[in-house]
Amino acid sequence: MPVVSLEAFLNAQIYAFLLVFARVGTALMFMPIFGESFVSGTIRLLFALGMSLLLMPVLMPTLPVAPTDVPGLITLIATEGFIGLFLGVIARLLMSTLEVAGMIISMQTGLAAAMMFNPSLGTQGSPFGSMLGVLGITIVVIADLHHLLLAGIGNSYALFPPGGLLPVNDFSETIMRLVGQSFAIGTQMAAPFVIGGIILNVALGVLSRLVPQMQIFFVALPVQIGAGLMLFAISLGAAMLLWLTLFEETLIGLLGSG
Repeated sequence: MPVVSLEAFLNAQIYAFLLVFARVGTALMFMPIFGESFVSGTIRLLFALGMSLLLMPVLMPTLPVAPTDVPGLITLIATEGFIGLFLGVIARLLMSTLEVAGMIISMQTGLAAAMMFNPSLGTQGSPFGSMLGVLGITIVVIADLHHLLLAGIGNSYALFPPGGLLPVNDFSETIMRLVGQSFAIGTQMAAPFVIGGIILNVALGVLSRLVPQMQIFFVALPVQIGAGLMLFAISLGAAMLLWLTLFEETLIGLLGSG
């Protein structure tokens, strides 16, 4: 009898850990800061294992009964992984706002073709997009807002109880809304550069008509780059404050991680 009880206890512990780890591990894999390409995979795995072990005793009473068949267990684990993917994508979309703003700024300053390595994406990106991405990660950590990401994972068990039906329609609507919001906020952050680009192009067009002998493109590019860098230095603080407010309010509103 004691052997059977010990076996049942171990099975329950393993089942609970796998169920919690499926959501936590998937979320941390895709979330910014924790899931960046420059973070070692071993560190991410150990962090996910540690967080799963901490949450497991608290969440065990809320977990559904273990399925008696393998397909049911696989479906339950896959469902938890999908919820973790949703949590990670939400945070990643908020970070993509900086990429949108950086690309628009690079186009308006004439540096769109000057690609550089973006450590956040692990690929080539625009200079301003790469800079804003790294700056965004740094500011989130300094402001301790990365705790909202971890709190959001824990609070997700109240929003999406394990074993419940997936609100696929709500997931789709949330993703679509965040994509549109990312483009809208990114455009707002880059609005001074769009307006400045229009003014500069109009001025250069008038100048080319007044002085046809001038090599307007030879003069325009240094002016465009210099004016863009000056405007970037002036507007960077306000733009990042706007994005940081969006980041915090969206996480608190969607996941209740305040």
